[in-house]
Amino acid sequence: MGGSDPDFDTQGEVVSLFGKNIEHPADPRIFITHMSCSKLPRGGRIITCFRDPKDMVLSAYRFFKSMIVLKGRVAPNLIYTYLLEDMGLVKNRYAEKLLYCWEHRHDPDMLLLFFDDLKEDHIGCVRRIAKFIGIDCSEEVISRVVHTTTHAEMVRHQRKFDGHSGREKLSLMLGDEPPSEIGERVRKDGGKTGEGEKVIPEEFRQLIDRQWQEFVRAKLGFKDIDEVRMEWKKERLDIASSE
Repeated sequence: MGGSDPDFDTQGEVVSLFGKNIEHPADPRIFITHMSCSKLPRGGRIITCFRDPKDMVLSAYRFFKSMIVLKGRVAPNLIYTYLLEDMGLVKNRYAEKLLYCWEHRHDPDMLLLFFDDLKEDHIGCVRRIAKFIGIDCSEEVISRVVHTTTHAEMVRHQRKFDGHSGREKLSLMLGDEPPSEIGERVRKDGGKTGEGEKVIPEEFRQLIDRQWQEFVRAKLGFKDIDEVRMEWKKERLDIASSE
């Protein structure tokens, strides 16, 4: 913690899924969750990060595809169909969370971040997170945290983020031997903006666009996630200048 070298076997040992009661080395305690923000119990603080929905879907697709236990069992288009239709990754999970977080963006227990902000102003985002959770960090600690959370460092320690423990359990559920190799979750060529528009098949790109229009733009008026990001950035600058 505090920017020190990652000495854990898997990130689940230090940042667990919400609802799992494990021994926790961090203070304040940190959890990750796929739950809707509106359904989370009050009393904690919420940090949420959004990226372009096509890039998010492509990342999810590659995560599913990389699972050794699923290779050869599921056709690529079925994965996209599952993510967008069965799971409702954009129309339900993404849109619902974005609408809620936008409505509550000024709440003291909500920190709204964007993937491109983390890429463009990594150190600034780390400072915002530290302030939000009430940690007074020296510049030395801030610099260490920035260094250990770069894409290059996460790739260097990618097994700690590859979810191998969960995949080993899935292998056993499918009647397979635990895999000796785990697909990369933190890919060497990952972390790019705009790749989803180039890589996702056209029919699924169009589906994502339709779902954005119906479930986000119809309610908020923004044509894409970058407009949301720019508006929030403007609002924060206006607030800062008035203080």
